Amino acid sequence: MTERPLTGQDFADFFAALWHQSPFPWQSALAERLLAPDGTVSGDESGWPQAITLPTASGKTACLDIALFALAAQAYRPAQGLTLTAPRRIFFVVDRRVIVDEAYARARMLAARLADPSPGILTEVAERLRGLAAGPANDETPDPLACFQLRGGIFRDDAWARSPTQPTIVCSTVDQIGSRLLFRAYGRSFKAWPLQAGLVGNDSLILLDEAHCAQPFMQTLEAVARYRRWAERPLASPFRLVVMTATPPAEVARFPDPATASANRAHLVLKRRLEASKPCRLEVAARAQGRDPARVNQALAEALVAEAGRLVEDYMSQADAQAPAVCLFCNRVDTARRAHALLARRHAGQAILLTGRMRPFDKNNTLETELAPLAADRAEQRQLAAPLFVVSTQTLEVGANLDFDLMVSECADLSALRQRFGRLNRMGRSIAARGVIVVRANQEKAESAPDPIYDRALQATWAWLAGQRDEAGEVDLGVAAIEARLPADLGPLTRQAVEAPVLLPAHLDALVQTAPVPCPSPDVSLFLHGPQAGPADVQVCWRADLSAEAEDAWIEAVALCPPATGELMPVPLAAIRRWLAGEPEGVDGGDIEGIAPAADDIEGVTERRVLRWRGREDAKVVGNPREIRPGDLLIIPAAAGGWDSLGHVPTGTRRFIDLGDRGHWESRARAILRLTPESLDAWPQELAARARLRELVDEAKTRLEEEPATLAADLKTALVDLSRDAEAASLPWLKDVAAHLASERHLERCIAPHPGRGLVLSSTRRLRNRPNTASIFSAEDDVTASGTVHWPLMDHLAGAAAWARHYTDQLPKKIADDIALAALCHDLGKADPRFQTLLQGGTIWTKPELLAKSASLPHGRQAYEEAREKAGYPKGGRHELLSVRLLESAPNLLAQAHDPELVRHLIESHHGHCRPFAPVVDDPGPDHPISLAFQGHVLAHDGPTGLDRLDSGVAERFWRLTRRYGWWGLAALAAALMLSDHRRSEWEERHASGDPT
Repeated sequence: MTERPLTGQDFADFFAALWHQSPFPWQSALAERLLAPDGTVSGDESGWPQAITLPTASGKTACLDIALFALAAQAYRPAQGLTLTAPRRIFFVVDRRVIVDEAYARARMLAARLADPSPGILTEVAERLRGLAAGPANDETPDPLACFQLRGGIFRDDAWARSPTQPTIVCSTVDQIGSRLLFRAYGRSFKAWPLQAGLVGNDSLILLDEAHCAQPFMQTLEAVARYRRWAERPLASPFRLVVMTATPPAEVARFPDPATASANRAHLVLKRRLEASKPCRLEVAARAQGRDPARVNQALAEALVAEAGRLVEDYMSQADAQAPAVCLFCNRVDTARRAHALLARRHAGQAILLTGRMRPFDKNNTLETELAPLAADRAEQRQLAAPLFVVSTQTLEVGANLDFDLMVSECADLSALRQRFGRLNRMGRSIAARGVIVVRANQEKAESAPDPIYDRALQATWAWLAGQRDEAGEVDLGVAAIEARLPADLGPLTRQAVEAPVLLPAHLDALVQTAPVPCPSPDVSLFLHGPQAGPADVQVCWRADLSAEAEDAWIEAVALCPPATGELMPVPLAAIRRWLAGEPEGVDGGDIEGIAPAADDIEGVTERRVLRWRGREDAKVVGNPREIRPGDLLIIPAAAGGWDSLGHVPTGTRRFIDLGDRGHWESRARAILRLTPESLDAWPQELAARARLRELVDEAKTRLEEEPATLAADLKTALVDLSRDAEAASLPWLKDVAAHLASERHLERCIAPHPGRGLVLSSTRRLRNRPNTASIFSAEDDVTASGTVHWPLMDHLAGAAAWARHYTDQLPKKIADDIALAALCHDLGKADPRFQTLLQGGTIWTKPELLAKSASLPHGRQAYEEAREKAGYPKGGRHELLSVRLLESAPNLLAQAHDPELVRHLIESHHGHCRPFAPVVDDPGPDHPISLAFQGHVLAHDGPTGLDRLDSGVAERFWRLTRRYGWWGLAALAAALMLSDHRRSEWEERHASGDPT
């Protein structure tokens, strides 16, 4: 690839083509810092500073543009055998449950404009990035950029981790990225842990926003950066941490330099934003005191609402005043709920509640409808019919590019207040923006009890603000005004970040053991939030088709439509435990990750039951709150309720509490529709077709066996009607799902009985226009991964090896060759005649061509077990262990490896096992020796593999390789093979011509 060097002027043109404006001085300076004079990226660790110190509203999310441009500038390097120093994966990380994610919104716009670029610099950058992402399949055109929002760990949601070469932006939280980096990905099966750690820990840039709030994680990242070099043969992939905060540690190098900072302040747009005046009154909520926390929160909510009313009245008394947008910030979720309830009664339809405990589908609906007029870039043109009130927790402090006219905030520490008031007149408009800060009467004095969230920094901040009042009794919280008065020591005014425990090599030796997990195993939350912090959230969703009378069918019902990110609500661990026990949640909870919870002394089994989901093989119905662990994914029967007490579901979206079918369509690009009495009863009344569908469901048990073709025809007619009804009811996802299923040529092949009552319609086709954003295969697919389409084994192995060649273009040639050899041999164990019989549903496979996959493999648990027993295949059998033994039986083939131990390990661990021990399986081996010709060699094995023995050498091999390539280096090599297997399997599914039998 011969490409001209990109320059700083090219970046300015790139930025202008994207956003129709010139970059700010600091943005141009950072881009030029990353580009050497000849247009190549600087060799000094990619030129990123350790810290970027900019005030709010300075456009920090443009770091995404800059990082992407720096990567495009290096796109020629792989073709020339040179190593990339610009990371392909860019993680934008915050420490709280955000609802408005400005970084993700920007990433999506970047991806969209690069996917369909205008001529010129955008096309040039897009083509460079496509070249980095392109795979071996010539019929696929990769996206220049993939972007994802990772807010909750979820089984089998691997879309962000599809490729090690795809330029990617991931917007996420400390918990989600940190747990992945430390080999304990929250909410994920252990099988995915090494893959996710390998991708986060290599070829990555981590932009940590408001890092002063996430100091323990920052310290852990610094330790990881050091430990990545602890290897005999460390990988040369980039790993960079950049903190973005106004108060970085004193010892780190900061950007921008004084000259650039001065240019920023002189810039006309930034000058207007930074110098905008924001006068604020200080008020005491006199009734917010006493021993009853609920009454204190109610009194505070009333005070906040009253102050908001006064601000609106004063604002509207001005000549030509427009109806204002008002934000009320609360420190606790309980206070926010109470304030919203008061406003909703007084201003029907004009009050919005925002907390971090919302489902992404509900958040998006709120953003696209109710919050759209509040976007900062629309502030000048905004015209509201009536005052609009937004009640929020800490969730709006970061990531929210919203612009309010008036603001009322509960007192917090100074850092939080500066963030909050950064949303007041954010764009520096010519308006009379004003604010009020309200403190509880029981927190006004310095000797008051420490705040559960902000400790004594709240009282210190209140006292400092009181000392800054002018003659009118107000404090100007404008960006420049407050900066000019800041004390030299901000420590007493800021919630003190705790120190992370020292991450030791012994900790990493324990964490890197993912299968099986050792006991004891380090609690990764300590390294993310510090020892005084609380545990990670859990993720919950609701399903209407889980009946309390058929609890034994829950796992199979969810397996037919696994949870998807869009339907998950983050909930603190203590809150879900108390809800399970039937007890009310405490009233002191904030909306920041890692805040220490109130005492949690729930014990014993409760009447409420939930399904803990880690995939079909590791799912469990749970009734004991103590069994719920940080990061768990819980599925609650819709009949049990709980959405109002655990989080917030806006009233308008409650007609679909169960969002499973929608989530599957939007996350995995495949149509699924569960037609059960419970789900149909929960559908909106305006869907007239549901009555006919209910009739068909009642008839299904008999007709599915006796007349499947006519049942399919009747269903197809009803689906056409449903699609039309859904369009009229403004349910575009249901319209599309119904239409997609109705277009199936053989709908009868898509019908399966629901394990409870009813039917499940599952399309055999997925959307072809979303190949790079849908999660189809993952590291957690195991048994069912071989049950997709008929495909020859030898062809699958050769195809996986081709993907491996592509994914390892940045690795040393000897390592790349070894990964390709491992890919070529990874599924040889499927030659076991018992496995071949299992692929045919228990029918002996008599054709000479071996299969890698088969559409005849049953997916239901009971049907699968029956087929397995009929085939004689062992329960829990591991074909990858037999693959190792078959490879070892051909010494000349294994001799092609530069590191035979690496090849063996990659094969035996490509489904997540053997880190460090292989699973124990009672398997005497097939009745007859296995023998096959492969690549000019004869492979043979007889009897059990013996690799599950403690003295097999599997564990010793794992430890030798960990020392050789490093904790994250070995994980990256394993990820390359895993992803080669997954992407080849996806390609086969898309290109299958049908059942060859």
